[in-house]
Amino acid sequence: MDPQKVASKSTLKFILLAGLALGLCFGIVSCVVPFLSPQQDSPDKPAVEYTLPEDPLQSRECGKCHSKIFNLLKAKGGRHKIVCRRCHVQFHAYNPKKDNYEESLPKCSQCHSKPHGDRLILCTNCHQQPHTPKEILVSSTLSLNCDSCHAAIDKEIKIFITQHSNFYCSICHHTKHGYKPECMECHMPHSEDMSQPDCLKCHNPHQALQVRYPADIKNTTCAICHNMAYTMLIESGTKHAVFRCTKCHPEKHRTIETCQSCHNPHDKTIIDHNKLCGTCHGIAHSLII
Repeated sequence: MDPQKVASKSTLKFILLAGLALGLCFGIVSCVVPFLSPQQDSPDKPAVEYTLPEDPLQSRECGKCHSKIFNLLKAKGGRHKIVCRRCHVQFHAYNPKKDNYEESLPKCSQCHSKPHGDRLILCTNCHQQPHTPKEILVSSTLSLNCDSCHAAIDKEIKIFITQHSNFYCSICHHTKHGYKPECMECHMPHSEDMSQPDCLKCHNPHQALQVRYPADIKNTTCAICHNMAYTMLIESGTKHAVFRCTKCHPEKHRTIETCQSCHNPHDKTIIDHNKLCGTCHGIAHSLII
């Protein structure tokens, strides 16, 4: 027999057997796989999710996509730290073709009427980020309408005229609403060791020249401005030197108690003849005895 014919027959048998084996494998797989893989939903049989009752959307779910807003509310939301759906009654309603961005946003009037009166009705002029409602950056609207909320302070600074009266509030209260400046941002301190609380012991910034102080303020604090009087008092060696300055100069700067509030050493004739105690005794900081 021809060797080539024998080889051809062997090859043909191998191909037939291989094809048969491959066909059997595909048949087995086609029978088994449907039982191993999930069944495809038919049009008349919805997925399981659609058979369950619908739960209201939770704020934490909003935060999965709107993490920046969620974290702003979490950190500085104040009273706006409420369920998102309370403000966003409708959501994902923006359509660029309709350009309905303003229409789709919640309105402040849903909860607020006119908390700042009729003058300030455009909330976003001041509350630029509603998710941090108390973080109010300085704007022209804010700077020109401080008196609508701070009427008493506005009146105060106009009655007690100082250089501060010539400025907009935002010159000192710059950057954001509620910012309280250090006096040393503009003023040189009376001494190197003075701090902001020391300034406020005597000066109310809205009536800065009406100097008032507590009864227990130290004499050394008074000495910063009145060093000559303080030195004279210490060196006098009199009983006056042991008292606080506020005993004779109580509460308000330039207040001077009369000598008679503490002393009555002479009879009426001498007092009537010499109206001023200083005629004989000199000034109270350095008595002539």
